Amino acid sequence: MTLLTMLLTCVIATGTPGLDAWRWPLGPPAPKVVRAFSPPASAWGAGHRGVDLAAHPGQPVYAAGPGRVSYADRLAGRGVIAIDHGALRTTYLPVRPSVRAGRRVVSGTRIGVLEDGLVHCPAPCLHWGLRRGSLYLDPLSLVRRQVRLLPLWSRPSPSATDRTPAPSPEPRMTLRDATTATGGALTGMALAFTLAFAWRRTRVRYRLRGRRRPPPGVVDLSRERRLRRTP
Repeated sequence: MTLLTMLLTCVIATGTPGLDAWRWPLGPPAPKVVRAFSPPASAWGAGHRGVDLAAHPGQPVYAAGPGRVSYADRLAGRGVIAIDHGALRTTYLPVRPSVRAGRRVVSGTRIGVLEDGLVHCPAPCLHWGLRRGSLYLDPLSLVRRQVRLLPLWSRPSPSATDRTPAPSPEPRMTLRDATTATGGALTGMALAFTLAFAWRRTRVRYRLRGRRRPPPGVVDLSRERRLRRTP
């Protein structure tokens, strides 16, 4: 399920109009925004709880979306209209109402005209507000939906010159390699044993050769000394 589908599902579940049901309360063409939304840091703090749209006295004001008029009367010396759109509520002032509370309206229904007099802006304007419960929202989010598309990073196919050889797999010893290694070890041991045996026999022969009897007429002094020392 995509993010847009999830959003539409939540909107339908709460009875709020869909994304395509909203329009500017003035125009066409779209009005100029002379003062943007600036939410307060606290519920009682200073701020701008809506947007101001450039207009002129007597200009028609339209419902921004389908819903039911919940208030259409004067309040604090100015005309105020409020429309419930399910979980959302839009407000319009200063407007001389042409509808009554309880009336069902659709997007684009004419609800009144802008009143004369500078009761909110330095120049004639329409103050347009949006609330969800007690939370103030930016009404421009209804008509200026910003969709950001993330780039799709595709992996380029390597060219013949850019191809790097794949690393060779680690060598593995097979049964044949193990047999060959074992045979080589045994051969080496047998060769070492043969060389040691031959060297020992050669040493023994050398010693025996050195102990041969001297020729006739030659006295073996070592033997004579040993005989004299023997008691």
